[in-house]
Amino acid sequence: MADEPKGPGTSKALLLLAAAAVVIIVIWQLSRMGGGEDEGKTTYAVDATDESGGELIVTEPAPGAVEVDTPDTPMTNVPPTPSPTPAP
Repeated sequence: MADEPKGPGTSKALLLLAAAAVVIIVIWQLSRMGGGEDEGKTTYAVDATDESGGELIVTEPAPGAVEVDTPDTPMTNVPPTPSPTPAP
């Protein structure tokens, strides 16, 4: 018995299945891009007030604490080192 020719219904079904798959993938990608933006965001807050006009003071100095003076050293860039030449 010879193979019977496939009717037009088979190709239409495959085309509809492919179109449905494309629509599902597009909807899934759009939901990943637009939805749930607030879920992953973390908000950090510091429980401190700015009492010095620009220098942030987080805690009050402890009574009897040792005062430390740090030197004011100017920051300088490290000079670039020449790249090593490959051995012959």
